[in-house]
Amino acid sequence: EASVLIRAFAQLGFLFDPNSFFSTADRQLLTSHKDFRCLAHDLTKVRGDLPDAAAPLLLYSMACLQYRCAPLLPTLLDAVERGLSSWRTEALSLMLHSLATLGLGGSEPLVFDNVDGTRSRDYSELCRQLGEELGRRALRLAEEEGVAHERLAPSELDASLQDWSRASFSLVMAGLYDLTVDSEGVATPVLPTLIARACEHIQDKDELDSSGWNQFFLYQTLYCVDVEKPVCEEAVKRAMPMWIQEWLHYRWLDNIVLQAQPQGADQMQRDVDLVLTRTNTQALLNCSFGRDWDEQHCWFAGFMMDPKVALECDSMMPLGPGRPRPSGWLSLKSRIARKTGFKVVTLHSCFWSHLSEDQKDEQLLRIRAEVGYRHNKEMEKRRKKIRQEPHTYKGIETKRKEWTPQPGPASDERSEE
Repeated sequence: EASVLIRAFAQLGFLFDPNSFFSTADRQLLTSHKDFRCLAHDLTKVRGDLPDAAAPLLLYSMACLQYRCAPLLPTLLDAVERGLSSWRTEALSLMLHSLATLGLGGSEPLVFDNVDGTRSRDYSELCRQLGEELGRRALRLAEEEGVAHERLAPSELDASLQDWSRASFSLVMAGLYDLTVDSEGVATPVLPTLIARACEHIQDKDELDSSGWNQFFLYQTLYCVDVEKPVCEEAVKRAMPMWIQEWLHYRWLDNIVLQAQPQGADQMQRDVDLVLTRTNTQALLNCSFGRDWDEQHCWFAGFMMDPKVALECDSMMPLGPGRPRPSGWLSLKSRIARKTGFKVVTLHSCFWSHLSEDQKDEQLLRIRAEVGYRHNKEMEKRRKKIRQEPHTYKGIETKRKEWTPQPGPASDERSEE
């Protein structure tokens, strides 16, 4: 039954939600398992029986698992689009964040391979449509402030701080800074409106401290706007009270960013680390980066090489054969890195996994030549391991001593005294 498959997929997804302590490699072991692939295949077979109400749940589960089931996605995206005006605000925010996390936002064409071998239609405008609907609801809430809620539709009520802040960061991930909605003939930017609605729910520092992921969404939105300089930059900064900006900045390193980082390295990152070791390439793992004048960093490069090269690993499943598309998180990180003066090289798992060990080494050496990699000999000397045993061949190893000198007789020692 479709309900059983939906429940099983959702339960696995919730195991790896943002508050999970499982490592990234654990998630990849699950999604690569044969039984999980069979579950995704069975869901695809019954996609015609899936209710529209299951779309937010399945999209969120895919986002938690970092797993794009391409044959199933067109059915879910059609369901999202059909109920665009009737979804509750919290569901719209959740779906926008899920799509942005899966890398399904932005302006590039979004076309999937259907089961029958044809191509689906382009879904690249769906994130924009979700953002516009949220923007219209946020504007109506501002216009109806202090007026009876009877004027608002039930789907527009009960929006929380989590809904508005999550939607704001989702627009940033998708690169939809310029999104606007019409308000009495005037084009109003959506992102500052969402930030204003979120900040209305914060009354004091204690409430902000206990808001969990909202602190991360708000501060990252503020930082990315400051780096990428969209047209709405000033409006976004004015929409967030200064005391909130200062308090988030004060708490960022010790209380926010450390808890928001994924646990452990993924399998592809560990494989690339082995290649770096074999080719004697110096790279810092998960090293923070930012602008030269930043007091504290907000982003971490997968590998950082000299001079200012960020090497990133894209483990996300492709849209189709030979059509990789990084996750929204990785796309945003790459944009920020380029804005701060880094060269960004992205390795895609759909290509990398088919290379032999020698081919991987050759690819990395080519990357080194193209980006102008600089080797630090002093660092190599400091990290060079000193051999503790002599080098030899099997069969002629140095034998351990089988004897020890015996002490002299005790009587002789006494007579000499």
